Amino acid sequence: MRRTAPPPDFRYVSLSPAPPRRDVRLMAAGAGLGAFGAGLFLGGAELTTACAASVAGVLASLLTVRELGPTTRGTSPPMAIVPWGVLVHSEPEPRVLRWAAVSSIDVELVHEMDHATPATRWSSVTIRTARDVLFGRARGNVCLERLEAHLEAYAEEAALPVALDLDGERCIEDPLEPVFERVLTEARRVLATGELGERLSLAPESYRHARSAISGVRTRDALGAALDAPNSADPRILAAVLSAELGARDVLPEILALTAVPSPLLSAVARASALRLGAEAKRVGALSEVEPFLFGWDLDALQSWLSEGTRSRRSAAA
Repeated sequence: MRRTAPPPDFRYVSLSPAPPRRDVRLMAAGAGLGAFGAGLFLGGAELTTACAASVAGVLASLLTVRELGPTTRGTSPPMAIVPWGVLVHSEPEPRVLRWAAVSSIDVELVHEMDHATPATRWSSVTIRTARDVLFGRARGNVCLERLEAHLEAYAEEAALPVALDLDGERCIEDPLEPVFERVLTEARRVLATGELGERLSLAPESYRHARSAISGVRTRDALGAALDAPNSADPRILAAVLSAELGARDVLPEILALTAVPSPLLSAVARASALRLGAEAKRVGALSEVEPFLFGWDLDALQSWLSEGTRSRRSAAA
């Protein structure tokens, strides 16, 4: 079984347009020199302390200047880093960069001295693709260490073909065709024919009662194993759909863990499945967050399936 990297540990990182790096260097050095000048007006013991802190600030600023690298021209548009890639709010058309399109992401910190205590003023983020270098910044220290370490693994995971069985042996070959509708059709087929009855420990289906999962170790183990980690093809989308169709709330924690994975379709299906199983919307997140990274046909089919589940719950409650 193929192990995946730990999922992204952030939800939304906003990056404002950044000035050319020459301006950043001048601002950093200017802050340190300003502190040094202010220290000259103090007297006695305070002068020694202030001057020492000011010199330290100048040195920190100069070191930051050297770490920022070469000057770039112009500024990049506003951006946002989300678990499925980068949203570039460019004009006239926004751009969506999935992880496969991103070559590297580097975070560098711009420091300043606050009463002789180093503090992080900015996080400068450089995003490289095959064609472009994008530059943005956020106040304070942004936590993107996991993304920097696992970017390649995220791209590989998001590009896995979608499986049509729980063992990952059959998959959808063309990722540009409607995927979710095929998975949903296959899930309902195997449930209707009883192909997974023994494996999932399903109750017999009768003309009066729809097939449902028997809550037990065997059902949880079978679905949980498929939701854990993919092989060469990813069975987690099918497993999440089966769980929701069966009302298998025992595996809800495993499905919730998939709502922020690097694969946008898997994340969206996990959200819809969790909502169909009765999870709170604030714990799950909205489908609209993943929408820019989904094909329209998959989004439409997902929203229809989610609405169907909402109607079923209301009917049952009535």
